[in-house]
Amino acid sequence: MKTGKNFLLDISDSYEEFFEETCLIGIVTSNKSYKFCLQANKILDFDFRLNTEIEIILNKKNRNYYFPVYQSDVRHSSIKHYLYDNRNDGEVLLPEFKHIDFIWLIKGVSGINNQLQNMISAINSIQGIQLAIEIDHTILTNKENLIF
Repeated sequence: MKTGKNFLLDISDSYEEFFEETCLIGIVTSNKSYKFCLQANKILDFDFRLNTEIEIILNKKNRNYYFPVYQSDVRHSSIKHYLYDNRNDGEVLLPEFKHIDFIWLIKGVSGINNQLQNMISAINSIQGIQLAIEIDHTILTNKENLIF
């Protein structure tokens, strides 16, 4: 009788690699995604655009839920900004942060605490924003939902 071997793929290192040199900001707002992106583009001088190539699709309850991701690249830099819509038709991308409307992920940065705090203050000053706060990615239990 031939016995097969089972292998388990450990992708936890991939998660950690994705979140290297990143910052996360959670945003609570009554604004729709298109309006918030327009405000961030105008007030904070970003260029957020919908990136359909990295849209997050979750299958829950035998149904697909689509979570749009907006992207803004910093010119002449490796820094990229991603804005995830945390809600879609009653489902949330990060259930541990179900009260947060948007997740702002900044890739390619390290040790920018002062700049990050200034950015959070600027986001909080936008009309319709109720809260913008830094999120520690190490406490995320569903961090795989942010990986594209």
